[in-house]
Amino acid sequence: MQSLRDLIDSFNLYAVCEACQRQTKLNVQKLIKHLGAETQVHRMRSKLRCRVCGTRTEDLRIVYVGQKDQEAIFQYRR
Repeated sequence: MQSLRDLIDSFNLYAVCEACQRQTKLNVQKLIKHLGAETQVHRMRSKLRCRVCGTRTEDLRIVYVGQKDQEAIFQYRR
């Protein structure tokens, strides 16, 4: 199981709303401050709600972007 701590160095975390097709890159550092570094990513799924349409969504995408000094440019597209 992946924790938020596991994502810090090389991953981006996106919440995706299937209802309105909105996707948002989540700030992992802020999530760690709010929820704790050991929070399991899969446990966050039930807490997600789209800020645009209000739909509950459980769609989280973890995207590898590389090490901080060698980050790949990535934009999630549908």
